[in-house]
Amino acid sequence: MQTLFCEDKEHLDNPLNLFCLEVDCQQKGLICSFCLLKSHQDHVKNVFPLKTIIQSLNKANNPKNQQELHNKGNEIFGKHHKIKQTFRQNLIEIKEILNKLEREIEKQIKLLDLEADLFVGDAFEKSISMLNMEKLTKVQIESAIEKIEPLLKTCDGQIWILRDTEVNQQAQKLIKTAEVIERESKYWLEKCLNDLKKLFETCQNPIKKQIKILSSQNRYQLTYEQWNLKETDAICLRSKKKHDIWLSGVGLYEITTWPESELSFQVQIFEGSNLNSKKIIYQDKFVIKNDMEFVNHIGKLYFTKAIKIEYDKPYTIALTPNQSCLSYYGANGKFETDEFQFEEPKFNQEYSDNSTTINQGVVPQFFYEE
Repeated sequence: MQTLFCEDKEHLDNPLNLFCLEVDCQQKGLICSFCLLKSHQDHVKNVFPLKTIIQSLNKANNPKNQQELHNKGNEIFGKHHKIKQTFRQNLIEIKEILNKLEREIEKQIKLLDLEADLFVGDAFEKSISMLNMEKLTKVQIESAIEKIEPLLKTCDGQIWILRDTEVNQQAQKLIKTAEVIERESKYWLEKCLNDLKKLFETCQNPIKKQIKILSSQNRYQLTYEQWNLKETDAICLRSKKKHDIWLSGVGLYEITTWPESELSFQVQIFEGSNLNSKKIIYQDKFVIKNDMEFVNHIGKLYFTKAIKIEYDKPYTIALTPNQSCLSYYGANGKFETDEFQFEEPKFNQEYSDNSTTINQGVVPQFFYEE
C-alpha cells in the first residue's frame, strides 16, 4: 500500500500509519504519531497501527468466516422482512378495527340521538299529532311510534306511558350511556396514541433503547446431583412485578451424564397452571451440547423471542428431553423469590410424574427484560 503523509504542516509530513477507532472521537480515522500525541491521548487504547488492522482483516477473510457472515446477513435480512410483514399485517388489522369502531360509535350515537329527541322541543307532540291523522302510510306509523317507543312500557299484555319519574330515569340512563362511551373511547384512544408515539420514538432511535436482561434469584437453596431427567419437567410461575415483563430464557441445571447422541429439549410455555389447557404461547427446541458453559452448575438458555408476562397471571414452562440423562437438580425450593411466585403445575396423563415440584427440579432461575 502506498504511504500517505499527514497534511498538518506542523507534523512535518509524518506518515499516516495509525487509525483511530474511538466512536466519539471528532478526529476519528487515519492519523499520524503526532496526531496521536496531540488529540488522541485520552483513548490511545482505541488507536491501532494501520498494518495491524489490515492483517486482522486479511486473517478474518477466509471461506469459513465469509460463510458465517453470509449466513448472519441472511438471518438479519430475514428478521427485517418479518418485521415489515408483521407491521403491515398489524397495520391492516388496526385500520379494520378503527373502521369498525367508528361505525359502531356512530351507530350508538345515532340510537342515543333518536331517544334523546323525546326530551328536546315538541318531538313527542309531533309524533302524537302524526298518529292522530286519518291518512298515514306504514312507514309514517312505524317512524312515529319508533320515536316515542322509549316512553312506552309493556307488561302482561298491558301498555302505558312512563310517568315523570320514569321519564327522568330514562333520561339519566341516556346521559350515563353517553358518558360511558365518551369516557371509554377517550381513555383507550389516548392510550393507543401514547403507545404509538412511544413506538415512533423507539423506531427513530432503536439503538438508544437499551435492552438489559436481568437474572432472577435462584429458587433453590441446595444443589444435588443425579436427577434422572427423562420426562417432562415443568414449573408454574407468576410475576410479582406490577408491570409487564418479557421472559427471555431460563436457567438449566448442568447435565452430569450425557447421552451418546445429541440432547435436545422441547420447551413449551402455557398460559395458566394447567398443562392440559393447550393455551401454548411459545414453543421451541433447545439443543444442549456437552461444551455448553455452566456457571455454578447453571447454563443459560435463551428463547428465540421474548415472551410477554403479565402481572400476577399464571404461566407454566415445560421442558421435555428427547432422551434420558442425569442432571443436577435443586432442593429446599422457595415458594417465591423477589421476582416470582411458584406453584406446582397441574398435569394430565400425557405428561410425566417426573415433574418439577416446589422442592426439586432442573429450572432454577429465569431471565427477563423490563
